[in-house]
Amino acid sequence: MGRNSGGVGARGGLQPGDSSYKGKIKNVESLIKIKDPQVYKAVGEAISRYHSVLGVRQRKVKLADLGAGTLGVHVTAGGVSEGVYLNKKSFNQKKAKIVSDTRRGYASGWHTKTNKPIAHTVTHELAHATWNEHLTGAKHRAAGKEIRSLYTQWRKDKKKSGYGSYARTNVSEFWAETVTKAVHGKADKYTKKVKAICKKYDL
Repeated sequence: MGRNSGGVGARGGLQPGDSSYKGKIKNVESLIKIKDPQVYKAVGEAISRYHSVLGVRQRKVKLADLGAGTLGVHVTAGGVSEGVYLNKKSFNQKKAKIVSDTRRGYASGWHTKTNKPIAHTVTHELAHATWNEHLTGAKHRAAGKEIRSLYTQWRKDKKKSGYGSYARTNVSEFWAETVTKAVHGKADKYTKKVKAICKKYDL
């Protein structure tokens, strides 16, 4: 897990290397500061859909200045979810630009494919807030055993489809990308399983 300048563990992002983000999180602001109304609406809808599909309550989601190339990070502090931060530079672009950039990620094979490009980063980071290897609560530890087993099975599966290479980075990124696919993409046995794990362990 990467450490930022404040000594807080940071998770997430959708660009190479951001699963161990070491940059600073500065100038935190409310989502209301998103400039494009369509982007603001899409972010709000992503948070609501995450709640409705997985039954997981909304987490603290804010805008912040992040390191170049990082779309978003989730911060774990002391084994507890501290919050999700979306890069102001990325989310203050026009909707069409964000959609275009994310679709390029799909085409390159990096991103796991979904039908909601703007929601992708938001959902990915919310998934980290629901579970990642650095959350230390009893239910997170219990779920972790099942998630790691599922990750091993997924890596060996040559027939799976729709997943980007970022999901192979580590078990936490596998979880975040598979949950994102479960919320906004084509269902398969892995997306069904991560939803079942959320429910089983009350994440």
